Formats: sequence, C-alpha cells, structure tokens
Amino acid sequence: MLGREICEQLAMNGIEFTGSDREVDITDQLSIENFAKRMELEWIINCAAYTAVDLAEKEADIAERINSTGAENLGLYAEKRGAKIVHFSTDYVFDGTKREPYVETDTPNPQSVYGRTKLDGELRLMKAAARYFIIRIAWLYGPFGKNFAATMLRLFGEKDVLTVVADQTGTPTYTRTLAENIVLMVLSATDKYGIYHYTDGGVTTWHGFANEIYRLAEEAGLLKHEVEIKPIPAKDYPTPAKRPAYSVLSKDKVTSALGFAVNDWKDNLKHYFTRLDIK
Repeated sequence: MLGREICEQLAMNGIEFTGSDREVDITDQLSIENFAKRMELEWIINCAAYTAVDLAEKEADIAERINSTGAENLGLYAEKRGAKIVHFSTDYVFDGTKREPYVETDTPNPQSVYGRTKLDGELRLMKAAARYFIIRIAWLYGPFGKNFAATMLRLFGEKDVLTVVADQTGTPTYTRTLAENIVLMVLSATDKYGIYHYTDGGVTTWHGFANEIYRLAEEAGLLKHEVEIKPIPAKDYPTPAKRPAYSVLSKDKVTSALGFAVNDWKDNLKHYFTRLDIK
C-alpha cells in the first residue's frame, strides 16, 4: 500500500531507486546483503511490516521477526553502508488513554502484540543506526492494497446495514500525501534524525470515517442502494487485539523540523476518490 506509492513519487521526482518485495527477506541479514551489496545506497526506506493486528496475537513470533528483527537488520545495514533509513511505526505503541494529541516524547505503552513488536522495532533500530527517521502513522489507507476505505466501499455493495465502532478516535493517513512528504524529505538531504508523528489533519472516529466514505461514494454514483451505518461501542465489536481508544498524533514536530505538509483528512479522502478505478 505505501511502498508502491513511494515508488511512484520517487520516479516522478527523478530519484534513482530499486524497489523490492518478497525476494528480500528482511529477517535475514544475508538476504539484505546479497540484494543491496552492489548498490550505491544513500537512503533505505522500509515499508515492510507485519500489519495483521489481530492475527499477530496468534503469530507473535512472525510479527516479531518482521517488525522487530527486520527493522534492526535494516538499521545495521544502513549503518554499515553509511545510509539514512526511514522506518514507519504506528499509533499502536500508545495505550490510548490520553485525551490530547500524542507527542513524540510521550511514554509508549502498547496493548497488543502488534504494538509491542512495532515499539521493539523502533528501539532496536535506534540502537543499530545513527541516521534514522522513525515516522509513526495511523489509520493508513490508499488506492493500493487492503485498507479501511477499500473495505467500506466493498461492504457498501454487499450490505444494507453496517455497524462501525464510534468510540475510537484518531485520524486517517493518506498514502499519497505521506509519500510526497517522504520524497521531499529525501530531496532535502535533512539530517534532523529522530522519531516523528504524522497523519492527516483533523480528528474523527472510525464511524465518522465510514460516513465520509459513504457520502463521497454517493456523490460519485458508486452506491447501488442505501446503506445504514450504525455507530457501536468497541465493546460490542470484540477483537483479539486491543485498539487504542484515542490515538490522535501531534504533527507539530514533523511540520516544524521536516516541513511536512499536512492536509485535512476529508480533503485527502476526496483526492483518494479521484484515483479509484471506477467502472
């Protein structure tokens, strides 16, 4: 979902890069070495992650290898080659008990295997590499891959009534704008290393997000019938992994230090709709 978006932005900006997928096993240092040894590396952008949040409760070992060991391995390789590394983390490193936007200095307290492995990946990467940018993001969606927006559009065609959690608060992150910001950061050759928070602007709930997707789908003529979207509390939709009830992230540091552009989440969602392959 994110890797393809970043590749498109790199190409549009004339930046030479090599993309990889499953042919590179980031949990295996030798696999990384063999893949990249002949490259002139300045940056490594790691979009690989184990993101099946609920399945991670059963597959903790796999999640740990990808999210923790993988991040460490790439950090070690970046350090060996003198490269800068960009790594993406998550709002799930927090417990969601705060009621104002999380800043980078807030103490993490993950409540799920996914959150714990992502936090461990951060810590191991910071020990392995000196030139790192850890970008914590939340509620990622875009035109490539599986995500909440794509799921809602599919369910609107299958269901007459949907129930969506209304007491988990956060902000979506649109892959296009994130990718644009990452590539501009690469072009700037910045050395302001550290942990950063980034999402779109504004605040909503999953129910609010679903309603806006529905409204735009209706405007675009994508709906075959009316769908009722009922708000429910998280306790009525139990999941194996606990989600943070509040995970709004402050963008103050990323905008001031790295110059990231932050668009309102509703504006970005409108742009997402212009890119859908609508038949």
